[in-house]
Amino acid sequence: MAVGRAVIVRFGGLPAFRRAVAPDEFDDEEKRLRRASRLAAQEFRRHSGEAAGDIGAELSAILEAHGLIASDETYLEAVIVRVRRDRVNAEWALAEVTREFGKRFETADSDAMRERAADIHDVAREITRHLTGGKDVLPPEVPRGSILVADEISPVDASRLDPRRVRGLVLERGGPTSHATIIARSFGLPAVAGITGVCEAVSPEKPIVVDGDRGTVETNPSKERLRRSLLRVREGRDRARRQRARTSRDATTRDGVRIVVRANLELAEEFGALERCHAEGVGLFRSEFLYLRVAPLSPGVEEQRAVYENLLAAAAPHPVVVRTYDLGGEKGIGPARGENPALGLRGLRYCLAHPELFRAQLEALCLASRRGALSILLPMVTSLSEIQAARSELERAAKRAGLSEAPPLGVMVEVPSAALLAERLAPAIDFFSIGTNDLAQYALAVDRSNPDVASLYQPLHPSILRMLRSVIDAGRSQGRPVAVCGELAADPLGIAVLVGLGIREVSVTPVAIAGVKDALSAIDSTRARALAGKALAAAEASEVEKLFRSRT
Repeated sequence: MAVGRAVIVRFGGLPAFRRAVAPDEFDDEEKRLRRASRLAAQEFRRHSGEAAGDIGAELSAILEAHGLIASDETYLEAVIVRVRRDRVNAEWALAEVTREFGKRFETADSDAMRERAADIHDVAREITRHLTGGKDVLPPEVPRGSILVADEISPVDASRLDPRRVRGLVLERGGPTSHATIIARSFGLPAVAGITGVCEAVSPEKPIVVDGDRGTVETNPSKERLRRSLLRVREGRDRARRQRARTSRDATTRDGVRIVVRANLELAEEFGALERCHAEGVGLFRSEFLYLRVAPLSPGVEEQRAVYENLLAAAAPHPVVVRTYDLGGEKGIGPARGENPALGLRGLRYCLAHPELFRAQLEALCLASRRGALSILLPMVTSLSEIQAARSELERAAKRAGLSEAPPLGVMVEVPSAALLAERLAPAIDFFSIGTNDLAQYALAVDRSNPDVASLYQPLHPSILRMLRSVIDAGRSQGRPVAVCGELAADPLGIAVLVGLGIREVSVTPVAIAGVKDALSAIDSTRARALAGKALAAAEASEVEKLFRSRT
């Protein structure tokens, strides 16, 4: 749970943050807006003049029209009225007015008028750029104790959150297993996603209450509710401290079965959490954030090598598993506009299609592996041929790095084809790691970020359990270790099911490790195994949940 004042941001469409302004600031906001519109108009006209000779009269005319829109008095006056009426900053008022104007144009009968919707958004984006001085959407310095309220947030923007200033995250779109909320959770931030219209419902002047456990947001809490919420926050911190103290020991079930609990990491800033949360190494390091932070450039071999070596040092004496770039999908790198990003050029497919990028990463990983126990994990594997192609690239990278033997190579099982072919894939790899988040998404045909189908996202569905069992059986028959690195392992029911299926290694976000160890201490592995056998014969996820909730 978190209590704080909202910082409201729209990342999608026309990016803007919302800030309350006092009446004595209205004139300043109008001056800022008019200055930005003047600069934008000048920019459009300058480009129009350049385009006339180099590119052609048509583009010149478009840019000239954009310059006229940028200085259109009706448009600007509507924004100024919104500033004064809603007592908001110019950036937010501009975004709201532009959205309304755009809707009017989009519903027009004329094609030419409908095209004006794109024009006005282009103009508004240029004015916004001058309003913010070309900076990021977020205010230059988010006040300490803020709750970030947004329409949506990309993994890159989420990775830029400062957990020392942001207490919680509320999103209009997304789900509990989307990458943005996973990052928030890794920072220990309460996060609630799928709250439609929350950007309009929240006032930046008043505190709000975010309950990540219950998935609720209170936009106008009473003083008594705030007092009780702050008390719960304090009690939660004390409970977490006690829990961490109890779980500093190794994780075992009630009947003494040893379970290895490692950490999932996204960012270099999280490395310190390994010791603090008593992780037994890193079960999944999502390396693509090294790339996303410098995109459209690529991190060099030495830059990557330094990060991997620092990670090995932080995890020592425990091992580290680094997943190769999982670009594409919701991370916004790869799929062309209009494509389904979950089914497009992403994961290992993207790396094999961009061999220079892949080779640089593999070489950096091989060089870093001299400093500790480092394994390499391939995402989005669907076939044996993909593994063979990746293995060939790894062997060549190991030679370039002067290694006599390449680091261990594993497969992330997150696509049904990989789960069903696990027995054939096992001889070609050194270990399996099951990503239950995507595996459930692909098997159940449910977008895990879409609140409209959130209730259908059921990682305990019997079909998912059957795929887990097939991978576990394949690993056992071929002598290949099998771990689970999805959010299912952080769920008290989920970890009981996994233990019953035979999983003995999991990795979760660092702040969940204490809770996982606590849950494991209450599980009888023999009974869990018997319940898992019954669960495999179930027809619905609700039957599985009922079975394990009734356990003693």
